[in-house]
Amino acid sequence: MLLTQKQKSIIIATITAIIESTITQRNKYTLLLETDALILIDNENKNKRIISRVGRIVRPKTYGFWVDIFPYLNDENEHNNFRAHFRIKRSMFHRLLEVISQHSVYQLSNFQTQTHIEIQVGIVLQRLANPMGYRQLETLFGISQGSVQNFTQRFFQSVLDMLKKIIRWPAGNVLQETVEGFSPPEYTNRLPNVIGAIDGSHIPIQQSKTLYHNRYINRKGFYSIVLMAIVDHTERFTYIHSGQPRSMHDARVLKQTNFWAWNPSSYFPNDTHILGDSAFPLLPWLLIPFKEQSGRRLTTSQRKFNKALSSARMAVERAFGKLKSRWRILKNAIEITDMETIVDVIDVCCILHNLCIDCDDIWDTDEYDQERIGDGSGEIVDINEDINSQNLRNATQKRNNLVSLLYSD
Repeated sequence: MLLTQKQKSIIIATITAIIESTITQRNKYTLLLETDALILIDNENKNKRIISRVGRIVRPKTYGFWVDIFPYLNDENEHNNFRAHFRIKRSMFHRLLEVISQHSVYQLSNFQTQTHIEIQVGIVLQRLANPMGYRQLETLFGISQGSVQNFTQRFFQSVLDMLKKIIRWPAGNVLQETVEGFSPPEYTNRLPNVIGAIDGSHIPIQQSKTLYHNRYINRKGFYSIVLMAIVDHTERFTYIHSGQPRSMHDARVLKQTNFWAWNPSSYFPNDTHILGDSAFPLLPWLLIPFKEQSGRRLTTSQRKFNKALSSARMAVERAFGKLKSRWRILKNAIEITDMETIVDVIDVCCILHNLCIDCDDIWDTDEYDQERIGDGSGEIVDINEDINSQNLRNATQKRNNLVSLLYSD
């Protein structure tokens, strides 16, 4: 059947309309970012006129990334992989935007203007994932130092306000799930009533005149502070504390935390406990491996207990490895000298770590780079003199009872 000229015209017009609609829809997001880029350019042009009056050299800016690359990054495309740029999946990125966009720092009055939230968050994630100085960010993304600082402050405030909701101690049904998670039926050497694993990890920092130099030099000779953390069986942080000098031993850092002053009956019901390495003290709620005594070897049962404890405790070492591998600002010396801000950086990264787990954005430590996990010093510091003698006896008896119950020579 031959089509008339009128029918051909109608078909062509319909196809053209469909194509134009598709292109419009696809470019809707790009146009939005282009608008933001133009606003940034306009603001920079205003700044150039001011800067030129004092004779400073104005560097050319580039905004192409947000228009030409960002809209087309996705999780499936190996060449333009969203995760390779921002260390999280695109789906996780949008979920993060949904959560923080309601925060007051991103709510504007009628007379305020603000760069699109996706650009703001993207810039901060780049800082955390691929540590860059302000000049590098300015060259790559065309964002001034002042803008980067504003973006960072807004993002940190919105994320830190979620800390108590995202990093929380297991209770109720979650507590029972955690106990079962640390002791699955398929494990032959499993320990009962475990609700967490604790360890300390050093976070490198830059030398600063405002810090007590010797206190922040660790045993490897570089400056760092301690991140003390407890994780559950999913490697999710349930408690964090940072800011102590890395020259301080893990056991001493533990005493500086508010965790030390907790009421055990409130946080460790039904005879539950956490696991630590030999650097920590033995407590009714904190079990550690048996130590070799001079002239006295460990029994077979004690070695089995140590092996089971070490296996379960690896959860915290894996968590540290994934945290530093994803947020690489924690692997290199943080270019910040204000201790409060350094602690904020660490806390934000830990919160994002948990959010990623909640959104099933699981990180593989060797996906892009291999991070050595488990950086405990293995040194032993005796702080038993600071521990109630009855608590020490109770802890020793508890550990011995577990060995007798689970293993036999």
